[in-house]
Amino acid sequence: MEEPPGKKGPAMDPAQDSGRDWLSGLPEGVLHRIMSFLDSRQAVRTCVLSRRWRDLWRSIPRVHADIYDFTPDGTIDGEGEEDVEEAEVVVVFNRFVNRLLERRDPTASIETFFFRCCIPDEDDDGSADANRWISYGLQKNAWFLEVVVQLNSLELDRSVFNSIYLRRIAFGNVFMDQGFFKQLQIGCPALERLYLDDCIVADDEISSNTLKVLTFDTTEFCYEHRISISIPTVTTLALRNTICGKPVLKDVASLVSASVVLYCVESGNFDAYDLRHYLWSFSHVKDLIFSYQGRKLTIENNLQWCPKFFNLVGLTLGKWCLNANFYALIVFLQNSPRLEKLTLILAEDNCKTSEVFIGELEEKSFTCEHLTSVEMKCWEDDPLVINVVDFFVGSGMSSSQIHIEYEDDDEDQFHIESDDMFGFEFEYEDEDEDEDEDEDE
Repeated sequence: MEEPPGKKGPAMDPAQDSGRDWLSGLPEGVLHRIMSFLDSRQAVRTCVLSRRWRDLWRSIPRVHADIYDFTPDGTIDGEGEEDVEEAEVVVVFNRFVNRLLERRDPTASIETFFFRCCIPDEDDDGSADANRWISYGLQKNAWFLEVVVQLNSLELDRSVFNSIYLRRIAFGNVFMDQGFFKQLQIGCPALERLYLDDCIVADDEISSNTLKVLTFDTTEFCYEHRISISIPTVTTLALRNTICGKPVLKDVASLVSASVVLYCVESGNFDAYDLRHYLWSFSHVKDLIFSYQGRKLTIENNLQWCPKFFNLVGLTLGKWCLNANFYALIVFLQNSPRLEKLTLILAEDNCKTSEVFIGELEEKSFTCEHLTSVEMKCWEDDPLVINVVDFFVGSGMSSSQIHIEYEDDDEDQFHIESDDMFGFEFEYEDEDEDEDEDEDE
């Protein structure tokens, strides 16, 4: 029978309600989803909650093992009196990960696999453990692999990279020897995104027919001579703060966005012709971030160092482009007829104040009919700001189209708004899983 209007059923006793285990009654798939927000050490500890939770951790589709979770202050530097204590932490952590993988449900697959480990000096066992963990993750069909190494670099065993499921890789402080990229191309046919941070590449040929996003951040190339990069399917490329070597872009026809930061280029091996090579390789992109901080380059009048950017709609340049009476800036504007937004990063502490990029212009006028926004990021009281504003107002723009954003002194130099992993934003917009692997949860 229906209850009369306004009449409610018997109230639940708050004391009884508070003691009920609502969480354990959820389906296993939902519990796995919840537990995927935990790091692996936390997930294992749930086994003591009840009989229902005893084995749930063994089949979670996400492994997140971080050595920082085992240290009192969340860091490892390998220096000082704490060195011995940190060595003990390394032993405990490696033992934990080995045991974790051994006790997992052998039938359960892994979707995302992250571990941050430490390789002490001349620690062959540590390298062997890390490569074995990678192999385990790939055997369990992981589609996203992230490996971050502290202290010494991890020399990767390229033979373990055989997986038709692996789609994304992020490496920090690893060493890739000759033939590594060839193995990736053959053994991982579904790989679409590769991010390298503070890594060492000893391979003179980098090629892929599957990658869509490729990022090199502070990566050292071992060869003093040119390194060949052939990436016909890559749409987003970042080449920032590379060390040694001179990567040569051979096939980048699919590029849409490019981010290049040539930082502290002091070597005589880099000249205006190398600069020309990079810019002409990006002549068809829609978005370009380009910064040069290094030795002075004198541009010859017949070099044609800057191509026509017929597709370019978004451009970000550093302070360097304002040298020699805005020489480089004017050349970019003259060659970007469809440009809509220009961003100038003036807040660069490490940028040399002397002229690093000089040349001569017979014609200084330019026409950018679609340019509607100029954004400047600078320190307060930067005298260049007034000069830049006067330059654009004198070229026909209104002051309302010029936006100034003042940076804090603590901000990183030439920080890119989309400073990220895997292209310009290290995010996984097309996946259901929460994959912010590098956050402490």
